[in-house]
Amino acid sequence: MIIRALLPKLIPKTVKEKIILILSSEFPLTVKDLKLKIKNNFNESVSYQSVHKELNHLIQEDIILQENKKYLLNIVWIKQVGLFSDLIISNYTSQKKHSINKLLELKNEGDSLSFDFGSYAELDNYFLELLDYFNEFFDTDKKILMHYHHNWWPLVYPAREKQVISKLKSKIYGICAFNFKIDQFCLKFERDIGFKILVSNNTNLSWKTNVLGDLIVYFYGDNQIHQELGNYFVKYKDCPCGDLNELLEMIHKKGKFRVLIVKDSELAKNILEEIKLFKEK
Repeated sequence: MIIRALLPKLIPKTVKEKIILILSSEFPLTVKDLKLKIKNNFNESVSYQSVHKELNHLIQEDIILQENKKYLLNIVWIKQVGLFSDLIISNYTSQKKHSINKLLELKNEGDSLSFDFGSYAELDNYFLELLDYFNEFFDTDKKILMHYHHNWWPLVYPAREKQVISKLKSKIYGICAFNFKIDQFCLKFERDIGFKILVSNNTNLSWKTNVLGDLIVYFYGDNQIHQELGNYFVKYKDCPCGDLNELLEMIHKKGKFRVLIVKDSELAKNILEEIKLFKEK
């Protein structure tokens, strides 16, 4: 019902849908204003009481807000509808096997999801999309902590990464295990776009585990491809960029990768304690 009311080519059938459609373009309006517009726009006579009754229902559903006896759509609900439609478009246009909106299923502590990927490139795209939609799922006080031995995003997806990070309202931290010249090049790029980056080879850190809000994201990669990438960074350790064609070939190489996402607020809080290392630096 609600989605249909927002589609201009479909005719709203109920008073509730007509109210939403009217308020999508004109606001704030009184009950009297809405009653008159329903009459003029849809050639339907409705009583003051019926409009008021539907408005109360919409307020209870957090779809509409009342301000000084006038009504308007709730911006939080509008954003939720926008996220929903964006995800549908994304899923249908790219025919993805891994949908970000599956995260909405993680409602209770201990809930989990797992996804399989066929290459580092597929995995990278998923993580970038997670970051892109992060503040649609989490408030700005929620933090992000990423761990990696080497990070090739600035080499392969610089424009996409910059766009995604610039959209974030939450703080994002990264801990990198190596500090070769090629790593320094990537770390500088990420610092410039908003990352807080620390270099550490502490084996006690939560390597291959990322934290996004209260979600724990475990990563299991293809060992052979992982080793090849490690060798690549050693090979070009003194070169800022290396051979990008060689790098692209590796990240698109077919292998077995898995991501396990678990909702665990307490564990996320514990792992985020690593952020204190940034202050001690």
